[in-house]
Amino acid sequence: MKKLTLAALCLSMGVGAAFAQNTQVKGNVVDETGLPVIGASVIVKGTTIGIVTDFDGNFTLEVPADSKELEISYIGMEKQTVKVAPNISVVLKNDTQNLDEIVVTAMGISREKKALGYAVQDLKADELTKGANSNLAGALQGKVSGVEIKPSSGMPGASSQITIRGARSFTGDNSPLYVIDGMPVASAADISTGKSVAGTDVANRAVDIDPNDIASINVLKGQAAAALYGIRASNGVIVITTKSGKGLAKGKPQISFNTNVSFDVLGRTPEVQTKFAQGTGGVFDPYNSSSWGPAISDLANDPTYGGNVANEYTNNGANLHQGQYYVPQLAAAGLDPWATPQAYDNIGGFFQTGVTWNNSINVAQAFDKASYSFSLGNTTQDGIIPETGMDRYTGKFTAEVKLHDNWTTGATASFINSKINKMPAANDALLATVYPAPSSYDLNGIPYHTAGSIYEMNSFRNPSFAVAPWFVKNNEFVEKTNRFFGNSFVNYKTKFNTENHTMNVKYQIGVDSYTTHYQDIWGYGNKGSNMNGEITNYGWSNVSFNSLLTVNYDWTINEDWTFNALLGNEVVHNQSKQYKEYGAGFNFPGWNHIENATIVQAYDMQRSKRTVGFFGSVSASYKNMLYLNVTGRNDYVSSMPRNNRSFFYPSVSAGFILTELEPLKNDIVNYAKIRASYAEVGQAGEYYNNYYYTPSYGGGFYMLNPISYPLQGLGAFAPYPVIYDPNLKPQNTKSYELGADLSFFNNLVSVNYTFSRQNVTDQIFNVPLAGSTGAQELLTNGGRIHTNTHELTINVNPIRTKLVDWNIGLNWTKMDNYVDELAPGVESIMLGGFVTPQVRAGIGDKFPVIYGVGYLRDDAGNLIVDENGVPQAGEAKVIGRVSPDFILGFNTDLRVWKFSLAAVFDWKCGGQMYSGTNGLLDFFGMSKATEGRDTESFIVDGVKADGSKNDIEIKGADAWQNYYQSINNIDESSIYDNSFLKLREISLSYPVLEKDWLKVDVNVFARNILLWSELPNLDPESSQGNNNMGGAFERYSMPQTSSYGFGVNVKF
Repeated sequence: MKKLTLAALCLSMGVGAAFAQNTQVKGNVVDETGLPVIGASVIVKGTTIGIVTDFDGNFTLEVPADSKELEISYIGMEKQTVKVAPNISVVLKNDTQNLDEIVVTAMGISREKKALGYAVQDLKADELTKGANSNLAGALQGKVSGVEIKPSSGMPGASSQITIRGARSFTGDNSPLYVIDGMPVASAADISTGKSVAGTDVANRAVDIDPNDIASINVLKGQAAAALYGIRASNGVIVITTKSGKGLAKGKPQISFNTNVSFDVLGRTPEVQTKFAQGTGGVFDPYNSSSWGPAISDLANDPTYGGNVANEYTNNGANLHQGQYYVPQLAAAGLDPWATPQAYDNIGGFFQTGVTWNNSINVAQAFDKASYSFSLGNTTQDGIIPETGMDRYTGKFTAEVKLHDNWTTGATASFINSKINKMPAANDALLATVYPAPSSYDLNGIPYHTAGSIYEMNSFRNPSFAVAPWFVKNNEFVEKTNRFFGNSFVNYKTKFNTENHTMNVKYQIGVDSYTTHYQDIWGYGNKGSNMNGEITNYGWSNVSFNSLLTVNYDWTINEDWTFNALLGNEVVHNQSKQYKEYGAGFNFPGWNHIENATIVQAYDMQRSKRTVGFFGSVSASYKNMLYLNVTGRNDYVSSMPRNNRSFFYPSVSAGFILTELEPLKNDIVNYAKIRASYAEVGQAGEYYNNYYYTPSYGGGFYMLNPISYPLQGLGAFAPYPVIYDPNLKPQNTKSYELGADLSFFNNLVSVNYTFSRQNVTDQIFNVPLAGSTGAQELLTNGGRIHTNTHELTINVNPIRTKLVDWNIGLNWTKMDNYVDELAPGVESIMLGGFVTPQVRAGIGDKFPVIYGVGYLRDDAGNLIVDENGVPQAGEAKVIGRVSPDFILGFNTDLRVWKFSLAAVFDWKCGGQMYSGTNGLLDFFGMSKATEGRDTESFIVDGVKADGSKNDIEIKGADAWQNYYQSINNIDESSIYDNSFLKLREISLSYPVLEKDWLKVDVNVFARNILLWSELPNLDPESSQGNNNMGGAFERYSMPQTSSYGFGVNVKF
């Protein structure tokens, strides 16, 4: 990092060697009460040169000698223009009518927020980086209404599912489109985890974005806001503007360097019982997976392994080992096999303290007719699980040059290199030998291999799963990415020698190119079905070219009327390639390579597609009061059937500022606006002409193939198991939106409310087919889903003085997704899971639901118990609803003198999830709930088979074991309320040095340190899957983390 810093400094010194003669202006900005205005914008009129006022409302600005005026502005206050002078004092007055906030909308067009007829929400850089989160999705959590973010875990590079105003697709991608500096880029995961409950997580491409490079984010929530982007924008758009040199004071370069370090620990440690030993039925068994054995304190008296009694290991009493017991795994490792009984902290001993370093440097400079920005970043993360981590290196360059009064050109380029080391979860079960590890067994102290061979595992349980310490040392799961995205543009601007006509013609061309290689290695000696090891190499290459031409015309007709028209053409060409090679059965240990496999299979697939779009927009405004916008876009898509490739999507939006009417102007409600919009947007499918393929095989039947051919080395063609509907058409989303924006008491309080309704028809998904058809699934249109979304944003500034400034923000969201219809004859479809439980989409249900075996109940809903007082299994049905009742984000910023304290709370109310880990902790006798087995009893609240009140007491260790192992067969027993309240992040910063030439801030921060949850033992944001089953299903999933850290920010 030192080398990168030195290189950046040398670059900035070279570029800034010469600059124009400037005049230094010092000034102070206060409000009408005499209090300093902190963060007021001071701009040299007619340029992008500027600065913001400091804590005392002061500023120092280098002004070009030929500049005569400055413009001073602050949101909610009237802009002032003053003459340049060595010393300036400015008093800003409250503007009770206008909130001229500028936001970036579709196609990178900047508009006044008050002119929009739809909801957008923006975040600035400091709002994203206060918690020092290196993951963009994590940095957004709790800060935007209408957006639900489901992280899969706290592991390095973990995926997060982001949905804006609910899901549009049952089985497809619901990720929003990302647009960075005008360039649409890929954001979804290359590979979906699908319906699987095994394997490693696959990061979505948002992991490539460094929050430190971001200047602002605008979330375009509704279809009207995003309609100009066409079929790619049906899930909403996140518009990211990165840092640049525009707006800086001309002259010397400005350099900022940020560094922080955080220490990551297990977010929530499961509470386990520490009283009872390994075994079953009260009998100690050193190779049994359960902990229903005797008390740990009695192990020395165990008749088979105890050192206090005569048995095989004490030579029939000749060699007693008082107070100890025989441990076969110690003997297998070549160590003294006698140990003193005790309870071990296996969970705490396995997880480690992770360390994350974030470093970034940015050099930016502005000249008379040019500006540039150059940044380098690095994130190095060691995970809380041994052998996991992430290394990410980023570089970004942005430049803009004014070639002529009419011509401007610029370019931006970003490069990312990353490596993520991961571990699998769920049924591949790294944590299956950690969470339920018997307290009597020293998981982290007993060697994980035998004395005879490092490839022969030494474990406490049967061969189904590899013991965790062996697992992390012998298996490897890696994800490596190289990525480049960027664009260049040329813009022609003319006013036609008038003051009221302006036209901008802009052409932009860009590329987003990346290659990700994945490697999953199960080492030689692994337990389960791959004891001799296996390897899978697979990858994804994607290149998208984007050509965008826009003509934007503004006409100020008179003092009352303005008019805007936009015409454009966009061409998107995408090329992708997938490959996969699989090798099983290593010939010998020590070389985990595809060349060492006895069975090898491989395939690759390439795909090219193109979208050509023509779009237009017309806007008009009357007296800064009434605004109307109409757009239309027609897309031609090559990935659809040839006779169904053209789609047109319209939108219309309107806004009315009520407080511009004279009768409604008052001192309480200083701003009131109502807005409405309607839009249609589609989503194209991936259509192929039905084709034949060569099924892979490896010298016989291969169970993963849809059709297997034992043809003794001879190839064969088979019909592909998915049939594609030749009449396939894009799914269609119709969106309706109503909203209101209010500001009270000179903008001290602002309230924004939006209701939206989305009707999605012609869903594209795979419909299961009968085996008699010769195929497995049909990709077709079928089904409807609708979403009602309520969004409420409240911001309050209750205290604003020179010494104290307090801001409070609240984001409340209620999203109700309902499945209205599926394909004919289909009542529900599986999204992921086991035979039971599984995550499904079902007609009439909220999306999604959990389907599985429920409790047997009578007509009154009472549990029916058996002769032992244990609940009985009923029929398979919907046993849980995943969607929350509402989500509430609470943000607060408090400045006292120069100390700034910020916090983000996140409350998720309602919703359910399947927690297999909790169910299995009960099953294995390791949960804290099973610790009272020898002293306590309980009666299940239910009825007997004859309808009488249950009075059968479950008492004694055997009865407890029978109870917990029996109800584990009932999926409903592992359904939990998923509500939680979390302190998402908290930070405290202080400027230790403030000079004209140098500013140094220090900060401390913490993330996810407080959690109140209905789900026991685990963080409810640990789940399986990077797709639509995310947040619904958990079974030995990777855990969340809590982080504590500090950082330093330097500017000079």
